Amino acid sequence: MLRKLFSVTAVLVTTITLLLTALPQQVTYACLPCACPKNTSVNCYGDYALYTKTLKNGTCDIEVVGIDPKTGKPRKALYVKASTLAKLPDNPEENTLIDSYYEFALYKLTSGEYQLNVGPDFEAKVHVIIWTGCPAENPYESSFVQEK
Repeated sequence: MLRKLFSVTAVLVTTITLLLTALPQQVTYACLPCACPKNTSVNCYGDYALYTKTLKNGTCDIEVVGIDPKTGKPRKALYVKASTLAKLPDNPEENTLIDSYYEFALYKLTSGEYQLNVGPDFEAKVHVIIWTGCPAENPYESSFVQEK
């Protein structure tokens, strides 16, 4: 009787343990970065994340984070404060480099839009995103292979 009780208890504990470990511990999203509920990046493609952050005082900063394609680890690339953006003309006479860091270059275009170039990457591909304003509106992404 004691042996049967022990066997039933062992089976019950094992079953409960298996059921609890089989339940998902976190929610995993299969989505583009620009469409994920937990991510607010403007871009959908490339090994970087572009954020236009509206601050409590109503101003907006631009932040670019590089993402290592092998490890997925982020690294700071560019951070441009609203005070720097405010000093730029609405429509500069020529496309103007705002800031750059290694393969990242942020421009204010003559059209008044912003443009971020990232690359070339290991495939010689350069990712480009153009958007209006801060916070970003109407983003348009493209890429090209840089000739050697």
